Amino acid sequence: MIARDIAVVDWQPEHWIRLVRGDEGSPGSGRSGGWLVLVRDERERIVHAVLRGAARPELVGQPVGDLAARRRELEADRAVCIEQGFLRRTFTRAEGRLDFEMDYVEQLLTLVAAFREERGTGLRIDPPTPPGPVPPFGWLQFLFDRAWPDDTSILLYVFDEPRSEIWTSLVLRKRGGHLDLLTSDLHFGAEGLRAGSWRADRGRLIELAAARVASPFLGIFASREGWREWQKADLGSAVLGNLRKQQDVVLDPLPRRARGLLLAFRALGLLLRR
Repeated sequence: MIARDIAVVDWQPEHWIRLVRGDEGSPGSGRSGGWLVLVRDERERIVHAVLRGAARPELVGQPVGDLAARRRELEADRAVCIEQGFLRRTFTRAEGRLDFEMDYVEQLLTLVAAFREERGTGLRIDPPTPPGPVPPFGWLQFLFDRAWPDDTSILLYVFDEPRSEIWTSLVLRKRGGHLDLLTSDLHFGAEGLRAGSWRADRGRLIELAAARVASPFLGIFASREGWREWQKADLGSAVLGNLRKQQDVVLDPLPRRARGLLLAFRALGLLLRR
């Protein structure tokens, strides 16, 4: 699924940070939402606390109490409470299952499975994560192979229209059943997409990507406002259709086969943020 020698080239760190963090602003800005992470000792006392990326030392020494109540009080989207020693136990358990020959995604799934075994004891989450086991890697590889053809690319661009700037960009390529290239608009240099006229210029960019990377299989182009609204919408809602009519989100190309991949791409974005 991910090549061992994947090329990560011409990468713009700020684009990755914006893609992963989303449109939530900077850590510790006082906004609502985000995550509350608490580390507790065996007496259920908080020994470390982080809210939306910023330390909250005033919580240290307090009892954890009801995790859901803590989350609501601090206006966090999700609260995570982990026991001291949790990471050591989890990684020790996972190391016995990891193999050098494993795909990177399979290694990640192994770690996630080890984390999930601690749910309710060393790891408490509110709202709780969905029940059930982690899907087998073979299933994901099967879907990956059928959803995204080899020797094609995926383009993602989000634009800050008032500034006429590219807010984030991501270019991926698949070859031999694996993701083998991760790059950004920087890869195209001065010939990259013109942010001020992105709707009209995207056809040229698609042709350029076909020549420089691989023929685009899926292209996602959006204004920052459209991207924000789409990311907040429930999967399967009518929001995307409305945004496409207004051209705040443009999907080009979008073959029928790519529709399932589009849902997976959105799910991956949520996973990255978590």
